[in-house]
Amino acid sequence: MKILQTDGLMNCWPGSCHCKNIELEFFSDKKPSELWVRKCSCDFCIKQGNYNVADPEGKLRVRIRDHNNTIHYQMGHKTSDRLICKICGVYIGGFMKHSGKSVCILNLNVLEQLELFASPTPINVSNQTFDERISGRLIRWMPFEILNDKES
Repeated sequence: MKILQTDGLMNCWPGSCHCKNIELEFFSDKKPSELWVRKCSCDFCIKQGNYNVADPEGKLRVRIRDHNNTIHYQMGHKTSDRLICKICGVYIGGFMKHSGKSVCILNLNVLEQLELFASPTPINVSNQTFDERISGRLIRWMPFEILNDKES
């Protein structure tokens, strides 16, 4: 994967699914230890074994080689899509478009240098209403851009 323009953000952590159908770059001015890593207690996150991270001041760039080999899974509230590679089964993160904003949270386990990041903090969003989930994500998740293979 070639390095993309950084938009002036200092740190760039690359990552991907196992088969490299989905590759990404997580940009942030913050040090890994300054980022809030979350361990969600919902059934999906527990079964996936993932830890989530986002920087509202950062950005995620995702490149998908073959969109036909991705799954956009929605859970009960249908407030966001969970991007999963159909080839290797790796969960990339949660992606939401709302009120003209595109925000996401990243599965930390897809990064190449995940050991640099802090230990996760347990969270529970199960009792949040639809509106609480949306407003919380708009504040705590980060902007994203999904590129086609030819755009990278």
